[in-house]
Amino acid sequence: METPFAAAFEFISELSTVLAEKSELEPILEWLVHKCTLLMGTDESSIKLIPAGSSSPDTIFSDPHFPEAGAHSWPRNLKESVMGYLGLKGELDTKDLQSDERFPALHDQSLPARALLAAALKVDGRVTGMLTTSNHKPGRKWTDYDRQLLAIIASHSAGVIEKARLRVEAEVKRRLELEREAMDRELALAHSIQMGIVPRAPLDVAHWRIEGRMSPALQVGGDFFDYFVLDGDRAAIVIADVEGKGIPAALFVFSVQSALRAFAGVGLGPLDVVRQLDRTVRRSNSERKFVTLFYAELDHARGRMRYVNAGHMYPRLRHADGCMEQLGANGGLPLGLDLSVIIPYSEQEIALAPDDAVLFYSDGLWDAESARREPFEEARLDAAWARCTDGGSCPPVDQVMAAVRDHRGTKAQVDDETALVIWPRHG
Repeated sequence: METPFAAAFEFISELSTVLAEKSELEPILEWLVHKCTLLMGTDESSIKLIPAGSSSPDTIFSDPHFPEAGAHSWPRNLKESVMGYLGLKGELDTKDLQSDERFPALHDQSLPARALLAAALKVDGRVTGMLTTSNHKPGRKWTDYDRQLLAIIASHSAGVIEKARLRVEAEVKRRLELEREAMDRELALAHSIQMGIVPRAPLDVAHWRIEGRMSPALQVGGDFFDYFVLDGDRAAIVIADVEGKGIPAALFVFSVQSALRAFAGVGLGPLDVVRQLDRTVRRSNSERKFVTLFYAELDHARGRMRYVNAGHMYPRLRHADGCMEQLGANGGLPLGLDLSVIIPYSEQEIALAPDDAVLFYSDGLWDAESARREPFEEARLDAAWARCTDGGSCPPVDQVMAAVRDHRGTKAQVDDETALVIWPRHG
């Protein structure tokens, strides 16, 4: 009686040679299915592995001799039916899947495999996939020789495949770790650059102090603020929010801030600065991003402030008597929307008394939610601003940011949070 041992010995010997020559998963799988098809005398063989965290097998490799066989075209219900049966029985042979009483759900299906012999791939008692060999047409009667030979091939292949797959997974994991480390370094550098473009120290002009803080939701964000001296009597102040977060928004921030400094530095007033900046943003805005921005020019010698609001949150002017006033109600649209001709920007001017103070902020403060999903919004913002004092070691801008953090509590920060204040100095 013919036995499968001679063929099995040939398979095992060649497998040892293949493993000595190949370490990649795909060449090993390619050889396994091709050798299985030759030894079994079938139309095709295929290996289907169960991905981690899944119960459904994926076709990893097949060796079709006929285009119509196509193991890759196995419908999901066919793969899951065969895999489910193998999980219980360990092996399967059928002359015709389409008429097999064990698989009634397949009876009305057009199947790429009809006569099928399959064995579970097991590692340490755990089913990791299946090895199948099949004919496109029904009718083959599988012999004991066929079943024993496929069982031997499957038992010797399972461990080999698992080790190769673990090597691949380890290599992929390591590559992803290296990519993540590189990305972390890039993000850290971008964060350092972004935090470096905002002023680190307060600016004292006459009897006012200007100071800002920025807390990106990610390592880099789309908010920015700036303040700088224009001449002996005036200082420029800006707060802005670029649509989006992350590196693309941060790169856009750099270009916007550089352009703004350039326009302000040649003596343009607030309205002309914003108009020129809008044109620049529209010309360079290939990704169609928009920017909300509030730009102000503080004339500390005269106690006046001129400003233009381009779609940004309204700053809060706190008078010495505690009354609150919103600035920028007559503002225009964000930069980059191609609508400034329809809704033009306008310049406003206000007087600042010596004890007046102004709070500028981004929508990240306004929208910051508590654990109960309650946004910070207007009432809490005004209350926090009203409570600010210039006593102690905590500057007013830090008091505002702390109020927002206290409101969020354990809730994660989801947007960039930025604040800037003009505060009266005493002493």
